[in-house]
Amino acid sequence: MSEIVKSEPLWTRTPPSQFEIVTCRFPDEKGEAKLRPCLVTKVMQGKKTGTYACRVAYGTKTLKIVAREHLDLIVQNAVDIAEIGLPCATRFDLDEVLTLPWTREFFGCWKGYPTPVIGALTEIYIRNYAYFMMRRGSV
Repeated sequence: MSEIVKSEPLWTRTPPSQFEIVTCRFPDEKGEAKLRPCLVTKVMQGKKTGTYACRVAYGTKTLKIVAREHLDLIVQNAVDIAEIGLPCATRFDLDEVLTLPWTREFFGCWKGYPTPVIGALTEIYIRNYAYFMMRRGSV
């Protein structure tokens, strides 16, 4: 086993599931890569390496409801925020999506969480996501 694999935390051996919310070092418009909630839209595993990668959509508390309500997944209802596991109202920008290795370089744990997974979309938000992707022609 390589030194890199040995130094990775245990959670890197088990990837998140599609539609889970994870804390990711997704760079913002200033280039800062602080841990923020991101939506996992796809999980992949390397055939030769066995390592995982996740396609994630950027999460932001800048909602831009009027401009983005028909383009992005916005969670703003207090009950939904709590049920999904978000700290505040969040917009998942479906234009800002990256594929990143499931490693501590790109993902990390918030204080009090054993893994980067902090929650998951509810069924209605999964349907909304599918609808937005269909409208975008990305299905």
